[in-house]
Amino acid sequence: MYLIFATEEEAWNRSEQEGIALGLAYHKVGSGSRYVTSPKLTADDQYALEVSTFNLTEDEESSTVSEVTFPTEEI
Repeated sequence: MYLIFATEEEAWNRSEQEGIALGLAYHKVGSGSRYVTSPKLTADDQYALEVSTFNLTEDEESSTVSEVTFPTEEI
């Protein structure tokens, strides 16, 4: 389950917001885990954030997608 963001910064901010809510180490002691998941660039130049374990708002829940197309790596 993914949320899609227009910018990488927005995606990182949402991941950090979840990290704060969960009390990850960085937010308690200033070092250690800060983010819950990392955003990944999609094939259409947006950012997908895996949010299966996040506590989502109703608006976020209705905005999730189950499939995302990521760019293929050239060999």
